Amino acid sequence: MPISKRIFSQPHLLLPAFIAWLRGIWYKVKFTLQLKKFSAGRHFRVYGPLIVSGPGSVEFGDNCLIISNAIKPVCIRTLSSSAHIKLGDSAGLNGTSIQCIKNVNIGELSNIADAYITDTAAHSLSKGRRKHLAEQVKSKEVNIGNNVWVSVQVVILHGVNIGDNSVIGACSLVRKDVPSNVFAVGNPLKIIRTIEN
Repeated sequence: MPISKRIFSQPHLLLPAFIAWLRGIWYKVKFTLQLKKFSAGRHFRVYGPLIVSGPGSVEFGDNCLIISNAIKPVCIRTLSSSAHIKLGDSAGLNGTSIQCIKNVNIGELSNIADAYITDTAAHSLSKGRRKHLAEQVKSKEVNIGNNVWVSVQVVILHGVNIGDNSVIGACSLVRKDVPSNVFAVGNPLKIIRTIEN
């Protein structure tokens, strides 16, 4: 549903949406002044705090929505100058944490709740793991398709691809690829059923 139609059908959303839009402009200006490699398209809206750190680039499409609160803010962290995080048009993050050293791509219309997404193992299992640089640890890009819904307390690990229209249920650990049009849940993750039109 277009934003204008939704606001007119639910007028109580007008003031919070306007404030979130102003906050989106503020974050774009703030991150520019901080020399962060951050960009967001039209109608960028932010409810609550947004934390972006690291030397890599973060790119949000048009009509993206960020929902945070003081307990679970959206935290986006890049670990290398070549890291790139992309959020497609009309996608949203709600309390999400993303850690990236290469690439994390989230498609259009996807909604990610307070999940943790990473394209790196972050630490090796060796005894000398505290001495290793982030670039020396195993990593592989993460791709989340269009119109994907990731529910609460989900962990998505490096190298995972999630197909279009799929849903990941609460408290799941995603360690392998998920095909399109399925509902999957659990640890280990299991496909429960196909999602029909």
